[in-house]
Amino acid sequence: MRNINDKIAAESATVGSTRQVAVVVFDGVELLDIAGPLSVFSKANVWLPGSYALRVLAAHDKAVNSNAGLAILPDAPWAAIDPRSIDTLIIAGGHEDVVLHELQRSDLSEWIKAVASSARRVTSVCTGAFALAHSNVLQERRCTTHWSACGLLQRLCPGTTVVSDQIFVRDGNVWTSAGILTGIDLSLALVEEDLGRDCASQIARLLVLSGMRPGQSPQMSPLLNTQAQASDAMRDLLAWIYQNLANDLSVETMAEHISLSPRHLTRLFQRATGSSPSKYVLTTRLSHAALLLRETDWSIDQIAHRCGLDSVDTLQRGFKKHWGVTPGEYRKSDGLIPDSTNRSVVS
Repeated sequence: MRNINDKIAAESATVGSTRQVAVVVFDGVELLDIAGPLSVFSKANVWLPGSYALRVLAAHDKAVNSNAGLAILPDAPWAAIDPRSIDTLIIAGGHEDVVLHELQRSDLSEWIKAVASSARRVTSVCTGAFALAHSNVLQERRCTTHWSACGLLQRLCPGTTVVSDQIFVRDGNVWTSAGILTGIDLSLALVEEDLGRDCASQIARLLVLSGMRPGQSPQMSPLLNTQAQASDAMRDLLAWIYQNLANDLSVETMAEHISLSPRHLTRLFQRATGSSPSKYVLTTRLSHAALLLRETDWSIDQIAHRCGLDSVDTLQRGFKKHWGVTPGEYRKSDGLIPDSTNRSVVS
């Protein structure tokens, strides 16, 4: 069914319905906030030529300097663009001090308001959310930004609900994303909405991503947090676990892999991860199963087997415990778990 829907979505996006995507930049802009989304949309144009027309806009037509020192020549000043011509607006981010100076100017705010009144989607990457907040676009909405700036955004915009533990948030036609690389996750979701799952998945593969993360994925990667606190040997083991989920991952097998006794491994594992080896393996398998439910049409039985779970019942019980939904309910929601039941996989 998904492949059929993807085909319909792609065929409906003809050259005659090219979508105008505008990215707002400024001096000190985070380079990856621009490069990530533009790369995603440009690859979508390879998949289906004419899907998007991309424009980089600034306050003037002169080059702006990114935070990486690379100069960017905008296509036009944003004030020269008819707001009604824009299908999807993306506000890039940067360091908080730069953003508060560059993106909270009244003329830009008025232009963003005009765009928001007619555009199909208004979005931000990282601290670009501050520009939307200053333009009152986020009033009475849920949103997110980089984890380090969530508190400031909430104080400056008390009329919105800032979500600090998701990589992107959609509230109606307003999409906001967390720090830097999550602009890629956001853009893939936008392309998926326009052109279908097959197109977005192909772009993710071209970008060599580990997977397409749903919006409610945590900003703080459980694996990264664990690796940051672990020894070199333990970091290698954690990576090896993820690469061998379908295989035997008993404590004895893992201990043999790094030449330790099972008892010694258990002590080190608990110290490094705050979890027993068996619990960590189970939660990692469930996390991977969630990814496969979203990205594939495999049966529940196939996914359980591919993730090394001993039965469909184990998968069902694991989902109910960690997310409060069944695998089938999770798949139908495309991974958008209700807030009341959303929990971190690694706990």
